[in-house]
Amino acid sequence: MKPREETAMKYVVIDLEMNPIASKYKAERATCKLEVIEIGAVLLDEKYQEIGRFVSLVKPQYNERIEKKYEKMTGIKTEMVASAPYFADALHMFFQWCSSIPGDNQIVQWSENDYLQISREMTLKNISLSDENRHYMENKWYNFQEEYGDTLGFDHSLSLKDAVMYAGMDFSGHQHDALDDAKNTADLFSIVRDKEKCKKTLCHVMDVLKPKKGVSMGELYDFSGISLPA
Repeated sequence: MKPREETAMKYVVIDLEMNPIASKYKAERATCKLEVIEIGAVLLDEKYQEIGRFVSLVKPQYNERIEKKYEKMTGIKTEMVASAPYFADALHMFFQWCSSIPGDNQIVQWSENDYLQISREMTLKNISLSDENRHYMENKWYNFQEEYGDTLGFDHSLSLKDAVMYAGMDFSGHQHDALDDAKNTADLFSIVRDKEKCKKTLCHVMDVLKPKKGVSMGELYDFSGISLPA
């Protein structure tokens, strides 16, 4: 019998956009203050090349409208999510898409916030998962922000916008668009994971940021203008 051919690891780079739960839902807000209104993801092959995409708007359950601040930030309007699936269905669609990918795959997030948001919202809405989908929640998530920070020698968190800037790149698309944020995260991920790309793209940044002996990063650089995640 011919041995089964192993399929190389693939990477699902995800991003979420959220909208606040209305203030009248005080008990619900104690568990989760935000609701997902968009899921975006980019699929990378073993060579970190894009081979697929997933995007879905999500209809909020605990707010009848997209708040003005979040509409301006994301470009998502109330009427755009009126006929969108609720969170449970959108999440199921996302996990089904992940499970349709041949071979093994890992979910890559810029920071742990996406995983925490999904976990809290699942708790709030009493969402149960199939064994297969539960496997994705329990074993598949990877916090890329930590790897990027370690690569550049940062000991604090960076926003995605600043991470793109430090890589010498222009942000592609619209910030706080779930798919565009996922694409930019995927671009950074492909650079860091490719030794040659990393050397060409980030080595000059690492050299500049490398503190001199006996001198701290804070003494060399003013980080006050860098936006940190809340």
